[in-house]
Amino acid sequence: MTERELLLAAGSDDLAFSELISRHLGTVRRLAGIYSAGSAAGGYDYDDLCSEGLMGLMNAVRTYDEEKGASFGTYSYSCISNRMLNLIRRSKRIESSEESMENLEIADHGSPESILISSEETDELRRLADSRLSDLERSVFKCYLEGKSHSETAEELGINPKSVDNALQRIRRKFRS
Repeated sequence: MTERELLLAAGSDDLAFSELISRHLGTVRRLAGIYSAGSAAGGYDYDDLCSEGLMGLMNAVRTYDEEKGASFGTYSYSCISNRMLNLIRRSKRIESSEESMENLEIADHGSPESILISSEETDELRRLADSRLSDLERSVFKCYLEGKSHSETAEELGINPKSVDNALQRIRRKFRS
């Protein structure tokens, strides 16, 4: 079958869908090799990028519109590449967020007066957390105070690292106000 025939049949025919995936798997592998070779891969290896690229390819098969003027090869290349790059960008944002949280230093409170003030501030912080934070935000905040990373917190709470980052951003906004 031609590529055009496969594209027309892919919506209802699993074999046509699989054949299209098979024909364009080389693009996924090639891009994964390029992106994983550089230091910009965000900690993702070749297999991680291949998995993400495959998702982009499958989405390309489902969403391709011949009337938009691009060939399927061009469209699928863009979908695959964008999916891999988005994964890398998300990873960079989460790493940056984790680093900024780790770089926060807690001041050394040595005098009795500063210990008392610190204790009062801690109590106030707990009251704020109990009254203003959702259950998820309280759980994320507790993990943060225990020094857990975004990925450790995400694993413990059964959510993804981006949700942890979003919860921490909401917590910061609530504490500032």
